[in-house]
Amino acid sequence: MDASSFQKHSRKNFSSEKYIALLVGQYGSPSYPDRRVQEESLRELHLLCDTAGVSQMIEIFVHVQHPDPAYFFTEGMRERFAQIIKEENINLLVADVALKPNQLRNLEEELKVRVIGRIELILDIFAMRAKTRTAALQVEHAQLSYILPRLKGLGGVLSRLGGGIGTRGPGESMLETDRRHIRRRLQKIEEELRQLEKHRQNTRKNRNLLTFALAGYTNAGKTSLLNRLSNTPKPLLAEDRLFATLDSFSRKVYLGDLDFRPLYCMVTDTVGFIRNLPASLVAAFSSTLEELSYSDVLILVLDASSPQFEDELMVVKAELERLRIADKPQIWFMNKSDLVFPSELKQLRKKYPHAVWGNTLSKEGVRELKQKMRQYAEEVYIPQKKAQSISKKHLLY
Repeated sequence: MDASSFQKHSRKNFSSEKYIALLVGQYGSPSYPDRRVQEESLRELHLLCDTAGVSQMIEIFVHVQHPDPAYFFTEGMRERFAQIIKEENINLLVADVALKPNQLRNLEEELKVRVIGRIELILDIFAMRAKTRTAALQVEHAQLSYILPRLKGLGGVLSRLGGGIGTRGPGESMLETDRRHIRRRLQKIEEELRQLEKHRQNTRKNRNLLTFALAGYTNAGKTSLLNRLSNTPKPLLAEDRLFATLDSFSRKVYLGDLDFRPLYCMVTDTVGFIRNLPASLVAAFSSTLEELSYSDVLILVLDASSPQFEDELMVVKAELERLRIADKPQIWFMNKSDLVFPSELKQLRKKYPHAVWGNTLSKEGVRELKQKMRQYAEEVYIPQKKAQSISKKHLLY
């Protein structure tokens, strides 16, 4: 293998944690043909590792035209990995690819370090971030659903689960049980989630308010926007990390007075989307994402300053299509627009003329967004409610 297969690897340091990781990005195979997209995916993997608590990262980017069925990476690449692992005292390899169970096992046996893929890393972050009972159940369901069809292929890899990055969640004792036990646990989780959903449905019935749901790519600023809209004395935790929010949170928002009476609406924050997330993992968070389905209007929060803005927008649109809610009324909020170069911002404004442009930190654009929300309430929601009320009165006679 010639040296051109590799790009120069770089070291990046963070807080003093115990994990030193080798991040392996790749492109060139039929499943991952686009180099630019995969370079951005590696950047995202770096952010995911930071969220998971990795203290030091070394990145390498390789061209894999014909993946090895047993390892995915070629022999020459694995030799290079082994050299870096030895020189840098690496104890974790994170591959930006959906590795098969036998590939995970074979890589670990050869390289003598823990090996995880992008999906395992995201599942780990889900487990770390889950705060409410609903989120914890959804995470456990996602992990067990992911593991169940892989029990045979993972083999000895199962013994590593139960502690550390890529292993948070149900725990070793659960993962050592047979398929029937796991299926019974999945059924129990599903039943509890259904009960929690009934409770949420009753809560929604009592709201009787216009409802907006925030949707967008992870780390676009949805939670920060909710804090600005609600102006609550106890703001929600908003971090500059991927998947800072896994649970859905709702806040009552004042839109001004109408006919000498206060006009309120409900705004709900939801989990963000990310590229290369399997449908099974999205489905596992149906209880959180259902808030999008039950809302009257979607507020799409987009990071206008992202170098991959168009790609992230495509991911969001695709997920809304997958959830069958792409036809809902939408208001777009282009966050962090002050970080965009003026010439580029001018082009974006021309391309998306109906969007609201602003920044949640400076509150720029928040007032305009509220005006659009109020406009929908006055022109659509309230007339619909009045029409429904008149229709119900006719039914009484």
